[in-house]
Amino acid sequence: MLGLSYILVAAAVVLETARAHTVITYPGWRGNNLIANGTAPEENPDSRGVDYLPNGTYAYPWGMQWMYPCGGMPQTTNRTLWPVSGGALSIQPGWFPGHSKAFFYINIGIQESGQLAPPNMSHTVVPAFQVTGPTNNEYPGQFCLPQVGMPANVSLQVGQNITIQVVEAAQHGASLYSCVDITLADNNDPGIVEVTPDNCYNSSDIGFNLLFTTSSLTATGSTSGASPVSAPTTLGILAVTVLMMVGAVL
Repeated sequence: MLGLSYILVAAAVVLETARAHTVITYPGWRGNNLIANGTAPEENPDSRGVDYLPNGTYAYPWGMQWMYPCGGMPQTTNRTLWPVSGGALSIQPGWFPGHSKAFFYINIGIQESGQLAPPNMSHTVVPAFQVTGPTNNEYPGQFCLPQVGMPANVSLQVGQNITIQVVEAAQHGASLYSCVDITLADNNDPGIVEVTPDNCYNSSDIGFNLLFTTSSLTATGSTSGASPVSAPTTLGILAVTVLMMVGAVL
């Protein structure tokens, strides 16, 4: 897996031209897919998002990260060790303009015995939540989920390969994909990179909201008689829940 320092340097180099914009800073990243090249979309009405060039290469006029399931990056063989019971996940969300608000989804793909890669990324490991950034311009900073657990309905073993998928749905509706390929290890395996305040923290100017559904609210914002809890109180409880989930590691 690419070293963190290399990832950040590479990301900074392409920042001016990149149109894709999520960086997984812990436990790792498939590789730098902050790439946007080829003919600008407004000058090429035939573009499909991935342009196949005559010389056998590809162009990504909107950026690689628009591509499901892992932002145009193939599976890596240089995997990162991660605890079998789950672990930390740190993300930089603001590599592109327009991200003062974005929805995040965290899924995993499980590579079963005999498979060369996970068949899909259908196992949700964190409820969907919204990140609110400080500005619609590019901004630094990150957020960290200190303990991402594993699905309760699956049995995972030490040595098994899985892929963590991070999906960022920007405020204009675009979905951006990034992945990290990991091998599950014993929770006390010394090969697991230590989680510290340097690689797992929440920047003070990034906020969070939880997505939820309810049938107790009316069109005017009042609650039906079936619910004894007012809407503001309910929202407050949900906000506290998500803030606890993404609390900074000190």
